Amino acid sequence: GFTGTSFWFDLERDLLVILLTNRVHPTRTNEKIKRFRPLIHDLIFSVWT
Repeated sequence: GFTGTSFWFDLERDLLVILLTNRVHPTRTNEKIKRFRPLIHDLIFSVWT
């Protein structure tokens, strides 16, 4: 998870999201995580709010 980790804090809602991924799998040019991160953050936000 050290290559694709993201943290998201929402202090108003006391919400913390930590996403651990392996961004370099299968190659270092794999940049799909850049589209995935906001999607998973939005999904988690919608479930907990």
